[in-house]
Amino acid sequence: MNWNEFYQEINAGRFSPVYLFTGPEEYVKREALDALRSKLLPPGLETLNDTTLEGVTARQITDAAETMPMMCERRVVTVRDWAPLLSAKSKNEEDEVLCMDTWLDNPPDSCALVFYMRQEPDSRKKMCALLKKKAQTVTFDFLSDAELSKWCSRYLKPYGKRLSGKALNTLTYMAGRELTRLAGELDKLSAYVGDARAEIGEDDVGAIVSASLEYNVFELLNRLLSGDVKAGQQTVNSLLQGGQTPIGILSMMTRQVRQLVHMKCALDAGDTAAQVQERLKMHPYAARQTAKQCARLSASWLIGLYDGCVETDYAVKSGRLRDREALDAMVLRIGLATDRNQ
Repeated sequence: MNWNEFYQEINAGRFSPVYLFTGPEEYVKREALDALRSKLLPPGLETLNDTTLEGVTARQITDAAETMPMMCERRVVTVRDWAPLLSAKSKNEEDEVLCMDTWLDNPPDSCALVFYMRQEPDSRKKMCALLKKKAQTVTFDFLSDAELSKWCSRYLKPYGKRLSGKALNTLTYMAGRELTRLAGELDKLSAYVGDARAEIGEDDVGAIVSASLEYNVFELLNRLLSGDVKAGQQTVNSLLQGGQTPIGILSMMTRQVRQLVHMKCALDAGDTAAQVQERLKMHPYAARQTAKQCARLSASWLIGLYDGCVETDYAVKSGRLRDREALDAMVLRIGLATDRNQ
């Protein structure tokens, strides 16, 4: 089930003895766990009936789950990032899984056991398959555009602020869709606007929001495609000083060039940018800006550039080129190209 369905279930008083919480949206995941605790644990009795475990064995988990609650019907046991659910082989994993498999056949109704995954569980693992079969899996994906708009409105309401549609699109492209990150940016934006006005605009976002790697690489390509190698190199240096790695920048550049190729070929075939956005699941802002970049570039040149990105990536991974050397070479190749329209 998704997080909306989870809330519907617990609000209706329907609880599962075992949950698997997974997915990338940590903010909503934490709120869902807090909501489950609020529903099950009476005020004043939370500390007596709430246990959080990490780095534990299956026996420690089942012992905690079978401990009778104090003066309420259920206790909540949260297990964070349990090793048998992760990619690496864990200690005594087969025995641990066997123990949990047997216990999951008849878990007590006096406990809500939550396997809370901040990392994605490895779907190839037997323990992951067991939980998906015998527990209730709740997936916390990033919010849709409509959900995100409502969430931002609720978040800004205590500040007496609202976010324009264009500002929201730019914000989610610059900062991503993770609510923990967006909450911090909305706090900054509210302080930046102050008492001057109620609406936060696109210019405010551009002035104050810390840009994601995706956005920065998009701006890097913009500068390089316009022939401004100096500005491009300054952007690269800024990213590296900010903690990004050369291979990470190269990978994002390859992704962006691939999107340029798809967009250009589709536009040449008569499709609209909106159609490409839907097919590629692109951010609306990214789709519009990618379409603008494509207008002055030829499909053949972009395809050749993408081939060059793939070859560079292989050269780095095979040890033929150092990552910084490869990044600098790609910056020069794009920025100094004279055949972009051929």
